[in-house]
Amino acid sequence: MTTGRYLGSWVLPSGNSCDVRLGPGERLECAWDVAPSPAWPPEDVEHYRRVTFPAIVRAVADATGRRGLGVCL
Repeated sequence: MTTGRYLGSWVLPSGNSCDVRLGPGERLECAWDVAPSPAWPPEDVEHYRRVTFPAIVRAVADATGRRGLGVCL
């Protein structure tokens, strides 16, 4: 992951971290130490849901100048 606009880094309670960039076509690029999986500790999942994911969404909104964002999987 070397292209795009750097949005920040986030760290979960376990120390697992993620660098996030907004790539070409405003594609979100997340580089995790350990990718999201059912093997994540419960405290990491909860922290991701309550803190990390909302912070990433805010960073994307700030970078794109958009107030509302949808999520596509």
